[in-house]
Amino acid sequence: MVKRLVVYGLLGIALALSTFTSFSINSEREDTEMIVIVNPRNPLNPVVRNPYQEEYERMLYPVVRITSDSGTGTGVFIDVTKVTTVTGGYIITAAHVVEDENMVSVEIYSDTGCRIQDAIVVITDTVKDLALIRVETTDSTDYADKIYKAKLAPENYTPYIFTPIYTVGCSLGLNPRPSQGIISVVESDHWEVTSPILPGNSGGPIFDGRTYQVIGIAVWVKVYNGQLVTTMAGVVPINQIYEFLNHKEHKEHKE
Repeated sequence: MVKRLVVYGLLGIALALSTFTSFSINSEREDTEMIVIVNPRNPLNPVVRNPYQEEYERMLYPVVRITSDSGTGTGVFIDVTKVTTVTGGYIITAAHVVEDENMVSVEIYSDTGCRIQDAIVVITDTVKDLALIRVETTDSTDYADKIYKAKLAPENYTPYIFTPIYTVGCSLGLNPRPSQGIISVVESDHWEVTSPILPGNSGGPIFDGRTYQVIGIAVWVKVYNGQLVTTMAGVVPINQIYEFLNHKEHKEHKE
């Protein structure tokens, strides 16, 4: 009888351990399960889905590197159809990025790679330090359908100090890259942010960290004793972007 109890006891312990181990393995598998999708360029080679694909599409892909005789800067494709009747591939940037030039080169990024395209400078506003440029199409297809466009925040967007933000720009002339920070100063004509901004970021978008909407354009950084203070950057706020887009001179350039 004692032997049977011992055997049954050992069997019970073994069963419990097996169940616990099975549960642990299942839990671990559930925690580490990878979601895969089919690679559109090679259906036989599945790829792991990027968990930040939404951030790529809404904040990274709309950003372009602008090259002119003055150097390199940053711009962002925006949807201006709700602001004016202008349609097509339009990019907003800083006026000092394009200077007095009529044509610049832009590098456009997406999940399929990068392409270089010419763009026409439509209008500049040196007071606000904003410029609008238009991508030239090279084929019969509407090029605007092939690009990602960033969403503008509402014109009445209310900024608050400590609001989390993302800055995306072509720092040092490199490919677009994001940095994170907060709104640190709110003035009537400009805001300041703490996300690191380096040369090459000028004209790059500032995104609300919660909605991924454009709330400003980076235009300057402070200098102290001849050194750039990269975490004290000036931003043209969203309400001035709307004023710029609705300006009468801009309307004169409609096609």
